[in-house]
Amino acid sequence: MRIAIYLPVLDSIGGVELNMVETLRELAARGHRFSLFYEQPGNLTDDFRSFCESMHRGPSPRYSETPLREAPRIGMRALATARRRPDLIFANNFSELAWAAGVKALTRAPIVCHLHEFQPVRRSSLRLLGGRIDRVIVSSGYMRGVWTNHGLDPARIAIVHPGMSQARYTTGSDAERLRMREQLGIPADAYVVLYMGRLIPEKGVDLLLEAWRSLALAPQRARLLIVGVPAAGNGYADGLRAMSPPGCEWLPTVRDVVPILHAADVLAAPSRWDEPFGRVVVEALATGRPAVAAAVGGIPEILRGEFAGLLFPREDVGALARRLLALQDWRTRDPALATHCAGHVAANFSLDATVTQLEEVFAAAGAG
Repeated sequence: MRIAIYLPVLDSIGGVELNMVETLRELAARGHRFSLFYEQPGNLTDDFRSFCESMHRGPSPRYSETPLREAPRIGMRALATARRRPDLIFANNFSELAWAAGVKALTRAPIVCHLHEFQPVRRSSLRLLGGRIDRVIVSSGYMRGVWTNHGLDPARIAIVHPGMSQARYTTGSDAERLRMREQLGIPADAYVVLYMGRLIPEKGVDLLLEAWRSLALAPQRARLLIVGVPAAGNGYADGLRAMSPPGCEWLPTVRDVVPILHAADVLAAPSRWDEPFGRVVVEALATGRPAVAAAVGGIPEILRGEFAGLLFPREDVGALARRLLALQDWRTRDPALATHCAGHVAANFSLDATVTQLEEVFAAAGAG
């Protein structure tokens, strides 16, 4: 299948971008051909170039609050895309639907739109552009409910959980864990809790720092690793560093998160906002690490069954601290937990299953 896709920036801002490149690469390995249109290159440019049939840089075709004024630019981009004769148009956001609708008008190719987050778009825009979508993909049942309540037809919405590659997200050996800790200057027998993500208020890093301080664990016995970079002009991140408790270390964002996960015992995801899914939680589980996470958005769809006890109520610092303390000795008390975590991901969130589901959605759109 020839698939046209637009991405504004080819950069790994967060889990959405990494999931996109991993998923598209696997689709390409199954024989699908991609024509990628983009506005700005980034640190994922070479990744996309390795499997895309063609790449085309140009001005943004994204819908905005002034669609009539921008119609010529969007139309030119749609015409350039139509020349690639796609069998399917893969819109990666609601704001790209004006471009996708233009390509559809020229080619009659169906539109599949992946709505990664909720955007409070005008209902008039939803009626105008939403009606042109053949199938919608969301990452969780929570997101399906949000968009259905906003007016999208639930019959056209498919839930496709982001999946992890078991070949890439390995549990690692004790030797790998100790080697990574040595590189980071962390005691071999320390209890290590890890946060990975953006340093913004919605992610609740301040709540984690407060919980860690309340535990009063000695730095030689326990470390809290904060991996992330602040947004430009982010005073919140500066405030976080000022309130750092003993044993807290700050590390820059890394492209390959697996080694840093191997150094950790537990991942913490203290989000305030309703996460559409929670990829970082699945990444931790895939490497055999339990994840303590706020019960927000789509995260309870990941931490279900035997893992539901790892959830804590939104902004409940005391509950977060208790969950972290309870896991302090899990490696000796319940060593099988690592296998259970990785098995949960293999059974429910594998990359292979994700790609198969996407192919089914693409086929349904083409037949629809």
